[in-house]
Amino acid sequence: VEMSDQSKDTIFRTILGHWLKSFPNNTSGFTALAEPMVLGTIHTFNKVLADLLPTPAKCHYVFNLRDLSKVFQGTLMAEPKAMQEPVELVRLWVHECKRVFEDRMINEQDHAWFVELIKANLGDFFRLDWDKVCPNPVLLFGDFMIPGADPKIYAEIPDMIELKHRVEEYLAEHNSESKQPMPLVMFNDALEHVARISRIIRQPQGNALLLGVGGSGRQSMTRLATYISGYKLFQVNIIKGYGQNEWREDLKQCLMFAGIQDKPIVFLFSDAQVVMESMVEDLNNILNAGDVPNLYLPEDEDSIVSACRVECQRKRIPPTKLNIFSQYIIRVRRNLHVCFCMSPLGEAFRDRLRNFPSIVNCCTADWFTLWPKDALISVARATLDTADMQAMLGEVLEPMVEMFGAIHLSVEEASKDFWEMLRRRNYVTPTSYLELLSSFSSLLKFKRDEVSTKCIRLQAGLDKLASTKEVVGSLQKEIEALAPVLVVKSKEVSEMMVVIKKDKADAEVIKAACEIEEAKANESAAATKAIADSA
Repeated sequence: VEMSDQSKDTIFRTILGHWLKSFPNNTSGFTALAEPMVLGTIHTFNKVLADLLPTPAKCHYVFNLRDLSKVFQGTLMAEPKAMQEPVELVRLWVHECKRVFEDRMINEQDHAWFVELIKANLGDFFRLDWDKVCPNPVLLFGDFMIPGADPKIYAEIPDMIELKHRVEEYLAEHNSESKQPMPLVMFNDALEHVARISRIIRQPQGNALLLGVGGSGRQSMTRLATYISGYKLFQVNIIKGYGQNEWREDLKQCLMFAGIQDKPIVFLFSDAQVVMESMVEDLNNILNAGDVPNLYLPEDEDSIVSACRVECQRKRIPPTKLNIFSQYIIRVRRNLHVCFCMSPLGEAFRDRLRNFPSIVNCCTADWFTLWPKDALISVARATLDTADMQAMLGEVLEPMVEMFGAIHLSVEEASKDFWEMLRRRNYVTPTSYLELLSSFSSLLKFKRDEVSTKCIRLQAGLDKLASTKEVVGSLQKEIEALAPVLVVKSKEVSEMMVVIKKDKADAEVIKAACEIEEAKANESAAATKAIADSA
């Protein structure tokens, strides 16, 4: 049976009224807010429950009493001493309603509808105007703006520039300490997601369902938020042959860290790592009960008993095995924060939410929308604004950055038209945009290197032609200098040729005479030989 609004009002007004009495500043002004806050929250919950029904595209639009309690849980995270005026508490209430209900909404129409609902509630229950309660365009609260603060104060973050500087400092510290640095660009949307995830994991039993397409920054934002909170991050490493035994061993390691060492830990898991559907079922059990059946060996149970017996003694309950294990589960649920990253595309998402309801019921959803234009431009500028790219692009760098953002947005619009015309999906994700920037940088560098190589070869050819021209010029000068000598030598050769021809003619005459004399000598020799032979 659904709990009546009167019962909800009684429960939450009692809790909230007791907390409001602890405000040292303007106590009467703050305690007067108990009734409008409770009534406004219940009205918002009922309105969302009635109007935002789950559909195939919005199957995570499932709300229950946990969501109603999360609004008050988030409100009670504030420090009473830090608030001076009642309007500050109203602003915090608006923020918590937006985090619990609005963050899961998938389109601008639903966001606009919810903002109008909150505006109406402010007027009906608080008699306040939206512009007075929320003067800033972005409403964010967090407890990480003062590094090293103890205790951390959950307070409003009015300045996005200051928030960006602070988060970038945390990111630089993370990258200097981590073996896997993250070259992130902290645009406004990314800053908001970091603040949202930090808020979720700050709460006991705070689990996050991070919904978005690939490359939208779900895991990166979770890692950064975990580092900011000072928690340990745990992820499974999916390798070849990873199976049920390895999965349960990893789960046991994570749960025992939270339960035995009693330290906060964030379990970051993605639907891309799902090897078997039983993995999602185990996660569902952890979210719902903090335990997985038949997970622990006898030696593990001995470690649990040794570590958690003191909890029974502290609470003065019998230290039976069942009571000790119950205290262990309480520790696990208090310290373990599951951040489940899922893609809303395809049938698998809807099937898993239907088969494993704790994924929605026990998690605070955060929908990662497509990157807006300022985010696209920021990422493009950070990617292309390097010394090499500046040298290559020069004055066209900024127009080039604007062009990339316009191209991505135009493809998104064309994909919508493609769906309307042909009922076929074309998904344009942040990963596509990053690949575009990477391909452009790689291609530009390749073409620059290619042109540079050709320029070097051309210059070498020109240098060779210039040196050859110099050699030819010097040879030409030598030829010109030797021309008169050549004329004289030619004349001498001509005169010598005349003499040689004359001498040759004389030699021919002498040769002919010699041949006649030789013939006569041969005749005489033959006659002499004949006489000798006859004698």
